[in-house]
Amino acid sequence: MRRLAHISDLHFGRTDPAVVEGLVAELNRDRPDLIIASGDFTMRSRRREFGEARAFLNRLEAPWIAVPGNHDIAYFKLFTRFFHPFRRYRRCIAEETEPVYLDGEIGIVCFNTVRTWAPETDWSQGKITRAQIAKAEATLAGFPADVFRIVVGHHPFMPPPWDEEARLVGRADEALAAFRRQGVGLTLAGHLHRHYARFAEAEDVGAEPRRVAVDQGRAEVPRQRLLAVQAGSATSTRLRGNEPNAYNRIRIENGAATVTVRIWNGAAWEDAGG
Repeated sequence: MRRLAHISDLHFGRTDPAVVEGLVAELNRDRPDLIIASGDFTMRSRRREFGEARAFLNRLEAPWIAVPGNHDIAYFKLFTRFFHPFRRYRRCIAEETEPVYLDGEIGIVCFNTVRTWAPETDWSQGKITRAQIAKAEATLAGFPADVFRIVVGHHPFMPPPWDEEARLVGRADEALAAFRRQGVGLTLAGHLHRHYARFAEAEDVGAEPRRVAVDQGRAEVPRQRLLAVQAGSATSTRLRGNEPNAYNRIRIENGAATVTVRIWNGAAWEDAGG
């Protein structure tokens, strides 16, 4: 069995100190086998914000892996954004922006979905290249057959149930098809500051994805199914949709996953709907 914690959109520079302290205490008390952070450590990629994010990570007792988010590259300094977009991220968070993790039970492939530029006014949207998909598929294919496969990115792979037209990471359909071919069980992402989960069935290619019935913030993923899981904002005050701060607690056992949403009730963390 593997116990994971999926956190996202911390946004140091716009955090609630009480939530930050509560999250550190909870994660150190639970001691998951691995913490997965799906981007947006900072608000504006400032040096001070990265320092706060690094201090947070240094306090965690469990190992962690991470990907950058669109807020983790320079917003105003265009030269830095275009030519050295991940310099501060690499110095303060991790040198690798697309880490791979493998042990005897789980295998994880991470995508850097951040774009430095786009031919539109909104540069915050993400994209996956075909080269990234091919590389990830080759890595996933090389994992032992019996490990549970997980993919991590910052931008969403599937839309929320309440907004079918929501913007997804570019080439989401191509990526999901590749993930299904390689038996991926979970995709983990953030960006929207809302938590939801939806199955991506093989028969849904080009059609509306199926929704997941989440019972009190809990979803179970049987073998041979791919669940796209979003995390709310773990520590930021930039909340959306009247949702509290949240993160996902994940258990992988016997080739299947159980995802439980943990929310901040103003004083402590508790299971959503509990």
